[in-house]
Amino acid sequence: MEGVAVTGFEGPEKRLEVDFKRNPERPNGLRAIEKEQWQEMLNLVKCTIISHTKNDYFDSYVLSESSLFVYPQKMMLKTCGTTTLLKCIPKLLEMADGLDLTVEFVMFSRKNFMFPDKQLAPHTCWEAEVAYLNSIFDGNAYIIGPVSRDHWNVYVADYSEHSRAIGTETTIEILMHHLDRDVMSQFYKKDEVGDRDKFPGMADILPGSETDEFNFTPCGYSMNGLNNDSYYTIHITPEPQCSYVSFETNLSLPCYRALVSHVLSIFKPGTASVILVTERSSSDVSPRNALELDIPGFVVKHKSVNELEENCDVTFMNLMSEEFEATTRFKAV
Repeated sequence: MEGVAVTGFEGPEKRLEVDFKRNPERPNGLRAIEKEQWQEMLNLVKCTIISHTKNDYFDSYVLSESSLFVYPQKMMLKTCGTTTLLKCIPKLLEMADGLDLTVEFVMFSRKNFMFPDKQLAPHTCWEAEVAYLNSIFDGNAYIIGPVSRDHWNVYVADYSEHSRAIGTETTIEILMHHLDRDVMSQFYKKDEVGDRDKFPGMADILPGSETDEFNFTPCGYSMNGLNNDSYYTIHITPEPQCSYVSFETNLSLPCYRALVSHVLSIFKPGTASVILVTERSSSDVSPRNALELDIPGFVVKHKSVNELEENCDVTFMNLMSEEFEATTRFKAV
């Protein structure tokens, strides 16, 4: 009905990564924290652990709202909906202090919200989130991409020693909207499908992965993948008024064209934002060509390359499918 606001589930996630300096006397680092302790932290965020898997490199938790990954020196938490992700930070720092771990690098990021007026403090606006982070860390905030269209908010606090030779770590996110309805219809729970049944094709995105999958009732899907020392994760909100899919991995590749093309071909979004983040020492070379994308059926609407602080390169892109562009009055994203 005209004049009635369309509302739905907030698929776009809030994402927090905190890296800690290596302590030789604590080789297990954050992995020494028990599941029950993580849940105590997550209670502050308003989400619940659904399942836990692990390998030799990290622990993986599927949550009621997205995912948690824990390495000895790094935690990455992403949550959707109206979760209060930033409220976990004091508890996280308390647990890390008990393990004699010191913060080295912090990154909080999120795409612009679909339903910002539904968010809870401190996530009511970007300014409030930055103020909360600045009350704990000494960092800088950025908005990357066109502010009138899909863009990416990021806060970085870097305490690393840049003269130290460290390995390069790369993370790519593919954040998709206006998904194909036939594709999304597959993610409505059917009577014959169990909560933990594997969804065909998801594990094949990165062959050889172990996957932990969950089918929500009445709809929705989450998956964490473990691929040696790399994770990947997929979260799906299929309702047509708020359809959204996110894909993320920290698997390093010389070029991400094939991976991005594969993911887009599966979910068939009308629009997508692709974010490539590279953490590096000052002597590392930024993989600026890793997102030279020429994907059939898609048009690049925006691309920007940014150097944040001394230890972080960000490439941000907005893509639109040619089919979606032909059927919408919006010619940019």
